[in-house]
Amino acid sequence: MKYAPRRAALLAGISIATLTIAGQASAQDAASMPQEATAEEGNAIVVTGVRASLSSAQSIKRNSDVIVDSIVAEDIGKLPDRNVAEALQRIPGIQVQRQYGEGSSVAIRGLTQVRTELNGRDIFTASGANQLSLEDIPSELLAGIDVYKNPSADQIEDQLSGTINFRTRKPFDFDGFKAAATLTQSHFDLVDKFKPSASLLLSDRWDTGIGEIGVLASMSYQKTAFRQDTISTEPFYTLDPSNESDAAVLATLGRTGQATTLPHGTGIGQVFGDRRRLGMDFAVQWRPSDTLELTAEVFRSDYKFRLDDYSFFAYTSTSAIIPQPGAPFSYADNGDFQSGTFIDLPIGDNTSAQTRRSKTTDYSLNLKWEPTANLTVRADGQYVDATTRNLRSIFGLNGTADTLYQDISGSVPVVNITASNGLANVATYNSAFYLDNLNESKASDKVGRLDAEYRFDGGILSSIKAGVRYGDRRNKTIDTGYRYTGLSSIPTQLETVNLDDFFRGDADLFGDIIAFQRGIIQNYQQTLDVLGIDGPPAYVQSGTNQQRQKSYAGYATAFFKTDPVDGNVGVRVVRTNLDVSGYYQQTPIIIGDDGTETTGPTVFNPIAVSQSYTSVLPSLNLRVHLADDLQLRFAAAKNIARPSFTQLNPSLTLTEPGSAQQDQVHTASGGNPNLKPMKSDNLDVSLEWYFSRTGSLTAAAFYKRIKNYIQTAVSTRTVTFDNGNSYDYEVTSYNNVATGKVKGVELAYQQFFDFLPGPLSGLGMQANFTYVDSKAPSPATAGPVTNVPLELLSKYNYNLVGIYELGGVSARVAYNWRSKYVVTTAGNGTGNLPIFNKPFGQLDASITYNVTPEFALTVDGVNLANARRSTYFGIDTRPRDVVVNDRRISLTARITY
Repeated sequence: MKYAPRRAALLAGISIATLTIAGQASAQDAASMPQEATAEEGNAIVVTGVRASLSSAQSIKRNSDVIVDSIVAEDIGKLPDRNVAEALQRIPGIQVQRQYGEGSSVAIRGLTQVRTELNGRDIFTASGANQLSLEDIPSELLAGIDVYKNPSADQIEDQLSGTINFRTRKPFDFDGFKAAATLTQSHFDLVDKFKPSASLLLSDRWDTGIGEIGVLASMSYQKTAFRQDTISTEPFYTLDPSNESDAAVLATLGRTGQATTLPHGTGIGQVFGDRRRLGMDFAVQWRPSDTLELTAEVFRSDYKFRLDDYSFFAYTSTSAIIPQPGAPFSYADNGDFQSGTFIDLPIGDNTSAQTRRSKTTDYSLNLKWEPTANLTVRADGQYVDATTRNLRSIFGLNGTADTLYQDISGSVPVVNITASNGLANVATYNSAFYLDNLNESKASDKVGRLDAEYRFDGGILSSIKAGVRYGDRRNKTIDTGYRYTGLSSIPTQLETVNLDDFFRGDADLFGDIIAFQRGIIQNYQQTLDVLGIDGPPAYVQSGTNQQRQKSYAGYATAFFKTDPVDGNVGVRVVRTNLDVSGYYQQTPIIIGDDGTETTGPTVFNPIAVSQSYTSVLPSLNLRVHLADDLQLRFAAAKNIARPSFTQLNPSLTLTEPGSAQQDQVHTASGGNPNLKPMKSDNLDVSLEWYFSRTGSLTAAAFYKRIKNYIQTAVSTRTVTFDNGNSYDYEVTSYNNVATGKVKGVELAYQQFFDFLPGPLSGLGMQANFTYVDSKAPSPATAGPVTNVPLELLSKYNYNLVGIYELGGVSARVAYNWRSKYVVTTAGNGTGNLPIFNKPFGQLDASITYNVTPEFALTVDGVNLANARRSTYFGIDTRPRDVVVNDRRISLTARITY
């Protein structure tokens, strides 16, 4: 049996998780083996385990034509990372955002406009965002992940912050038959549940009468559970002595003439949930001759998310909060409330559920043809089908508390709420309601691409690469809007909730509460039946919007080499045609003969907007070989990021103001179909020292100047109703408001300390540090726009990873830390105050023992230090949320043949 030479063959004996496939870019093709390995019989350097993965990732970075950082699958498998967002946090310049204890999204160098790709092609979740929801993909399906931070002309546009490319395995990556399976059992301590995971890969290749054929099938099934406990302090309002009501409160507190700021309530939440990831990948490769290769692949991601929760709060909203006369109060030096007692507060007692089901299927066909030794032609076709369905269901009780005592001076707030009949007594509550909302998104993408590269035999010009690409993406969303149902009586299907173990028992709370039964709220239809509600809400026209985006791209890139400099220069030209549609929902006021005003029939006016624009995107990448192991890079490029489909949604709901509202400010919110793409000018420089096969020290600096930056802003629109009346509305929407700037540095180091004696020679270390500084317009709810750090951006971020690998033992301990960051500049229900997340660090670890070359056992743990996440309103004396999540311990058995 004769196989084409594959660099992966040099990694004989490495588990399937360590193999890196031949990727889409030349950098990946060049880096699928360690630098020092040779093909001479008997002289190959065999590298296994974590060393192999670090060597492969380092080779990709070293040999790439552009600035890139990579993780190969051994990194994902060895670290306790259950999804790709968690894995990506180990890369310099990337910051991960967590949701219910797991990584859900990332920012690259401070920007969230990230392009996601699968094997160099489009991949996305059906939603208002134009990218993949990273929590959807199980890491076991991937051979590697590449993060491109500055584009070249042959890379697809729409990557303001960078591109994340997920690489799957192919049958020709292996010499012959390959089988691998894993079985994992995980325990989540806060929710106290065990959940299983499993994966299976089968691959083989054969010589046949029609050429060489390879087939690969891979599947991953993953279940996780979670519980999240939260204690919240509601927004702070500074008392105004010129206001009569506020002056009375100041007098009651004995604070007349002193700056005083009070929170308007508190709340707790206890969320239970689980995630299910099912991923499948099927690939067929056919090599009918030495010059022709075809690859067909079907990749499918099926993600289910479910939660239900209890929440209980005492909150006056924007209404004044009443101090208890004579009760002791304490304050910070700036006059911010620290502890005290309030009376007669509204209380809310909610039980809710939420589900999301997202399915993405990617069909692709690739042809690689080498008609001559100098010419390579690639043709690529792709079809993506994606759907997402969401459900939100909320049951609520309303009542009144006699007193609320708060002490927010410590790391965990103290909360005590009392009511004369007790919080677990139905008599405390005077009304009940129900809210539900359903929405669905369906998206598709048809893509065709043709690329050719001609390599020259000598001279400065080493090759020319050119290509064209056509993409046709469609997205449709339908939404019922929230339906409110006031219940005539409080149902009997209630249960007592014991909160003794809340916050791992570390919280000082108010005892039991009563709530709608979790067992019912988890079942939507049963909830409707119990509450006597006739079916789900109907989808409305104003909740319907569609987008269609066609793109036509062409590029040309020249690759050159003259000792000691090599690089590439090119240009990409992209034409974008965009069509969006939706509805203006307008409800007029009808004035009767007697002058009375009544609400008229709602009218749905369709709105459609089309726009086209052409983008010219030059790029330059230079590399200077200062020595055999030292190189300097410089990159400059222009790029664009198109608005997301949510931002382009033109639908708007408007109700005509009555005569009593004529002097008020009329407001509305919605998307903006006239948004322009954001444009960035990018500069990068990096110095890279590769002192061993798995040892490197690198430093990079970057700068981005972004025009037409999209942020929330307020603009005035004149709206005319069907009755001819016109009004000015202050519409909160998205606008291309100004110019943003992002700059920073990245430092990275990795090494195995082979020079140490005996068992110590297995020690190694990875470390990286990122500094990012940014300025961009804040989401303006009123007043002038100001410059603040970008949302979700930490100025400082670092990773420290201790490694040990020797003999059959492999271990890692990883700590990821990020400094404070802005969660939102004006969150819903926060009184339009900005919310900051305090510095946060998480400790993870894993240890693997190779029982035999084919069988290994791994124990890993996540959030071992039980890190708490805390947020605050602008300054430390105004806390918002304190959150605890599960620790996870997993045992994995892996077998490979």
